[in-house]
Amino acid sequence: MIKKTITVLAAGILLLAGSLVAQAPDPRRAGEEVLYEALLGARGFLIVVESNGCTRKESFEVDSQKSKNQDGSPHYVFTVRRIRPDECKRIPERIIINFDLEKDPGIKGRFTYSLANRIFPARAEEDSLFSIFEKYFSFGKVTGQQQETTATVRIEPRLVSVLKEELESVSLAVRSELKKAMIFSIESEIARYRQREDQARIAELTEQLKKFQSMPDSEFPLPPEEPGPVEKPGLAPAGPILPPQVVEATVVVTGPLKPGAILEVAGMTKSGPFYHLAGSRGDLLNRLKPGRKYPVVLCLIYKREYFGLIPDYYVYLAGIKEN
Repeated sequence: MIKKTITVLAAGILLLAGSLVAQAPDPRRAGEEVLYEALLGARGFLIVVESNGCTRKESFEVDSQKSKNQDGSPHYVFTVRRIRPDECKRIPERIIINFDLEKDPGIKGRFTYSLANRIFPARAEEDSLFSIFEKYFSFGKVTGQQQETTATVRIEPRLVSVLKEELESVSLAVRSELKKAMIFSIESEIARYRQREDQARIAELTEQLKKFQSMPDSEFPLPPEEPGPVEKPGLAPAGPILPPQVVEATVVVTGPLKPGAILEVAGMTKSGPFYHLAGSRGDLLNRLKPGRKYPVVLCLIYKREYFGLIPDYYVYLAGIKEN
């Protein structure tokens, strides 16, 4: 009886050990790859895998399952599978593989996606994917000791420069959209004062307009990353707000929105605040459906002259906060 019990326990231990091993990355095993790390972005995704010296991007294929989102757009669930086991004899190392959504899975347009692969719960390493971002993009403070450490994660050629270029591209796109929103605001003000036949104000606004029309997109200031307190309406003069001021609000959508519309926000009264839509990030306006409320992030970019101390602004829709 005791011998039988020991045998059963031993078998259980072997099964448990086998299941734990199966969860760890193994470059010699074909099938769904267990990852050390993954980073998903707008253009593609990165994975960190183990290599015995012969693992390449060609060692993998990406399977996908397609479904639909509530708005009818497609959603893809990707699974990275190893099709070429790595039987080389080098010291195991972690490498980063980059997949481009349009070139590799072959999808483009408006969609969402996720990754189904398991992540191995290894301890944080100084040469992890996150630490690479900290090192190259200064997201965190790097100590002198960390700067002297040689990373052991091998990076695909030009990966760091590609990441930098993508971040710079996003930044430039936002700056360009903000500048266009500012120009729309000033042009709208010029049209308003033309109705009043206020030539002095029109001349002042025209000079403002020329300044922003000639400004390179790269020089338009970005707003701070976090929302801050809104200045008292009566203290700030009318005109451009630079850098743009970030505020949070709940927008009640009653119909299609386009530049020039006044946003209906929760808490708005006859005394404001009044937010005139001057522009938005990407296709955010298409995601605001009539009959619903959305918590949003707005950038105040231009203060309008208005009666008394009533707050009245042109705004840029910067984001929709997820519930």
